[in-house]
Amino acid sequence: MPLFSFSCRLQMLCGSAALLLVSISFAQNSAPGPLTLADALQRASTQNPRLAAFGYAENAAEASIEQASQRPAPTLGITAENVLGTGAFQGVDRSETTLQYSQTIERGGKLGKRTTLANQERNNAVAEFAVHRNAVLTTTATAYTATLAAQQRLTLSADAVQQAQAVLTSLTSGVQSGANAPIEAARARIARISAHADYAQDQSRLTRARAMLAASWGGTPADLPAQISGQLQVPESLPSIDTFLPQLTQHPRIAQQHALIASRRAALQLAHAQTVPDVTASGGLRYYREDSDTALVLGISVPLPMKNYNQGNLRAARATLAGAEQTLLAVESELRAEFSAAWTALQSAHATVLALRQDALPATEEAFNLARQAHAEGQIPLYELLETRRTLNRLHQDLMSAEATYLTSLTALEALTDSTFSQTIALISTP
Repeated sequence: MPLFSFSCRLQMLCGSAALLLVSISFAQNSAPGPLTLADALQRASTQNPRLAAFGYAENAAEASIEQASQRPAPTLGITAENVLGTGAFQGVDRSETTLQYSQTIERGGKLGKRTTLANQERNNAVAEFAVHRNAVLTTTATAYTATLAAQQRLTLSADAVQQAQAVLTSLTSGVQSGANAPIEAARARIARISAHADYAQDQSRLTRARAMLAASWGGTPADLPAQISGQLQVPESLPSIDTFLPQLTQHPRIAQQHALIASRRAALQLAHAQTVPDVTASGGLRYYREDSDTALVLGISVPLPMKNYNQGNLRAARATLAGAEQTLLAVESELRAEFSAAWTALQSAHATVLALRQDALPATEEAFNLARQAHAEGQIPLYELLETRRTLNRLHQDLMSAEATYLTSLTALEALTDSTFSQTIALISTP
């Protein structure tokens, strides 16, 4: 009988048709070789254009250290006196020419403090790079999870399209033979249109996710294989919060702020050193043209002491240091708030996954099996069986969305505590 054969075909067509639709959809974008989350993180770490740009900041800091370690350059001067005057000083016959060498002698330890500041600025550049690297890897891991979820969601949508087409084919045949009413075929056409719309929307979602994932290393979706490796998996029990929380203090933003504080403190010490006046020593020879005599010229100069010598720079350096220290407290508070939000989201997603997996899904599958049996025995019409099947499909999609939320929350936690994303990689890896 047509309706009973449809019920059997409904289960057999799911897997092969879904894979066929997905493979056709992305055949033009396929690229050889599998891609895992670990591969994606490695690519982003080594090929991301923004990280490559930040690499030049460290090179610039190294050059600044080299420059900071240089002492003031000496000066060589020549002066001519008693020339082109009037009376006895007409012409150059009574001129005096002096060749003089001068050297500024830094006091107050300026050289060492200047070099220390340059080294701290280099450390600050390294810490800033680590912050941006963490952000890039977080974006990559999140994009990978989104791509994997969209990929699996598209498979479910393809399954729904195949089911809707099978229903329409069966009912159309039944209408022609008089076994089904035309209203049932009309409902099947509406269901097929809706399934195709969902498939198109999920296909667009997957296209966007693939583009974002490839962009994390400066690539294009053509760089990705037709399907990335892995599957969404959520464990039966939550990981301990103690595996995350102690590592929060090692977050790159905190390290960056400590580096910034050290840099500001070095700048303050240099500002203190600059309150000590430098000494300029000079020496040379003076030549008297009138009698061809020469004499040694020696000199030393020191800036006159001033009441406010470099005091403005000192106040600015103190204020900047205080601001950096206060910012550290703000960063620590922000990270704790982010951690709390991510942990709460992880708990909520985990509870949702368990509720769907352990309660809702088994109950809905049982309801579908009962409905299929009832329909085969002629007790319920086909549209009731189809509605039960659509409910089961939606539940699978809800479960997959909850699993994706769990993994996204886990990624957020590891972004705060472990930039290797070891737990996320372990869950996504195909068993």
